[in-house]
Amino acid sequence: MSEPSLQTGAAQPPPDRPPAPPGRPPGPPLGAGRIVTVVLGSLLTLVALGLLAVGGAVAYAGHSRDAAGFVTSGPAPVDSDAYAVVVRSVGVDLRGPDQAYARDLLGTIRIRATGDDPGRAVFLGLARTADVDGYLRGVGHDEVRDIDVDPARVDYTDRAGGAPTSPPSEQTFWERSAAGTGTRTIDWQVSGGDWAVVVMNADGSAGVHADVDLGGTLPVLRGATIGLFVAGGLLLVGGVLLIVLPLVIRRQGRP
Repeated sequence: MSEPSLQTGAAQPPPDRPPAPPGRPPGPPLGAGRIVTVVLGSLLTLVALGLLAVGGAVAYAGHSRDAAGFVTSGPAPVDSDAYAVVVRSVGVDLRGPDQAYARDLLGTIRIRATGDDPGRAVFLGLARTADVDGYLRGVGHDEVRDIDVDPARVDYTDRAGGAPTSPPSEQTFWERSAAGTGTRTIDWQVSGGDWAVVVMNADGSAGVHADVDLGGTLPVLRGATIGLFVAGGLLLVGGVLLIVLPLVIRRQGRP
């Protein structure tokens, strides 16, 4: 009986694979003009994103109105041992048609003061700065120098003096004023000139302690929001096109 023979020899190589099809040749390099176009597109895109972010913030502020339609900041704590606290430079330096235009943009301004002591009447008034200076000449009072929001803090400049000769509510120069316990409110249409807000105790005594906030209807917010979103959207589209088009043209191998 014969034994099966063994086959010896070198291993057979695998069959050759067909060569890969040649790849598409790369397009021409970006020229200087196209590089500048891409850079400009990138800058426009960054500006557009910034405008859209600001537009979002303005839109949020517009939607954070209270029940009366005011956008409010504060309250800021007013704590003074003097007879009065004065906020200067309230208003805008405008005359004629510009003043009416500012009113259309800013709307109604609201100022509120709430005394810390529910049983003690507080006085809140707005008047021309010259009239306020005349009333408080020689009276110990604090002028607001700076207001920080977070954390809420008010910095003052101290003006030494004595007590007023008469309570603030007896003066006739106030453009707007309110006195009493609880929250006192004055509404005001923006007017040109130099105005000041005064917070006092209604009886003119020393030690003014209240929370004050400022608000406005600000109809300008709606138009500003639309303008920012439209401008940001147009710039974003333009910036993306300036970035993409040179790259697409390069890939297509066009000169």
